[in-house]
Amino acid sequence: MRKLVDMFRATVSLALLVVLAVVSSLGRPATGGTSATTMSATNSGNEIPLSVFVVPQTPAEGRDPFFPRVREAAPVVAPVKDTAPAAIDTSALVLNGITGPPRRSAMINGRTFEKGEEAEVRGLGGTKFLVKCEEINDETIVIIIDGTLRRELRLRAGL
Repeated sequence: MRKLVDMFRATVSLALLVVLAVVSSLGRPATGGTSATTMSATNSGNEIPLSVFVVPQTPAEGRDPFFPRVREAAPVVAPVKDTAPAAIDTSALVLNGITGPPRRSAMINGRTFEKGEEAEVRGLGGTKFLVKCEEINDETIVIIIDGTLRRELRLRAGL
C-alpha cells in the first residue's frame, strides 16, 4: 500500500512540473527572438502565386503534361444548335396514382416521384422522357418534361 501511495505522489509531482513548464513558456517569445505578431507582420506582404495552366495548341508552345505522347491538339468542335425543338408526345405519360398526406408522392408510368424530384421515365415504344415533378395535388400533378414543356397529369376516373 505504501508503494502505491509513493507512486501516486511521484506521478502527481511529474504532472505539476510539466504544467509549470508549459505555463512558463507561454509568456516567452518564440525561438530566434521574434514573436508571433512580428512574424505575421513581415509575412503579410508575401502573397502565394496562383498557378495558371494553358493547354498548348502547337508543338512550339510545348506539350500537354497530362498527355505528353499526343502530337496534335484535339480539334475544337462548335456545338450545333437545333433550330426548332422536336415535338413531344406526352400521351404516353400516365399518372398511375398519388399517395399522401403527410408525405405526398405520385407514380408516373411505374416510377415514383416526390415534389421537386427529377428522373427519366420510359413511355410507350421505349421513348424516354426527363420528367421533373413540380407540384402534387389531390387528383393532379404538374410536371416539366425535358426541361421545357409543362403539363398537368390527372388521375383516371374511378381511381
